[in-house]
Amino acid sequence: MNFLKNKLLTIVLVLCLAFTIFIGVTANARKNTGAVPGVVTSIIAPIQKYIYAAGQRIGNIFHFVSSVSTAYSENIRLKSEVKSLQQKLVEYDTYKRQNEELNKLLGFKNQRNDLKFVGANVIGKSGENWFDILIIDVGKADGVAEGQYVVTNDGLVGKIIETTYNTSKVMTILDERINVPARLSSAGEDGIVTGMQSNNNYIRAAKMNYLPVDSKAQQGDIAITSNIIKDDSVFIPAGIIIGTVQSLVNEKPNLEKAAILKPAVDFSSVEKVFVITR
Repeated sequence: MNFLKNKLLTIVLVLCLAFTIFIGVTANARKNTGAVPGVVTSIIAPIQKYIYAAGQRIGNIFHFVSSVSTAYSENIRLKSEVKSLQQKLVEYDTYKRQNEELNKLLGFKNQRNDLKFVGANVIGKSGENWFDILIIDVGKADGVAEGQYVVTNDGLVGKIIETTYNTSKVMTILDERINVPARLSSAGEDGIVTGMQSNNNYIRAAKMNYLPVDSKAQQGDIAITSNIIKDDSVFIPAGIIIGTVQSLVNEKPNLEKAAILKPAVDFSSVEKVFVITR
């Protein structure tokens, strides 16, 4: 693009020089009244006309090329600005979401001042099923130990099953291997919550087992954590929301029922959690 502009500029300058020379010759010719100057003038005039027209056209082309070059540069600049603004918008949305989640967590922490918490970020997931095991960025150095419960402001996430110096693994309530003592808040019935997998392998839920065969549980009832199981090595906080009852099933006919629970926590978007240390 620069080469083309330089070449056109050179042509315009040469033509302008030639045009100036012809003007000078013409002017001198007008001062002379002889026959020869008149002949010269009659020859030069048409040539001068075409040179002037050619100069104008080349000048217009040069202006057009310059305008195209400017427009191209402006387009590149605008695209760069749009990309930068899009990136800033993504960052803003991320910060806004994280700030809202932090405010909710702090609100939950203030409501449960009977508990001690360690804040953590979800930094990974593992296991055969995507939401069964979460990895968080706190560990033994932060006072985290196996068996401790993990929560968000919405409810129970799961419990710690493995720790390193600065990371831990959390088995969520969607994992079929977990066992969480629970109670139905309205019916006052106790049971054990485990994870379960639906037939399509995508929709995950939890299940509260060992309900009495004449259970008074109803759809919409809330399941919360219970400290009915005593374990001196693990603190089991009561009253943490686990989920809501979606339906009841006969687990063992004439013996017991189970409640299918919709988890209170949205595991597809959980990013920040609290570990209950005591």
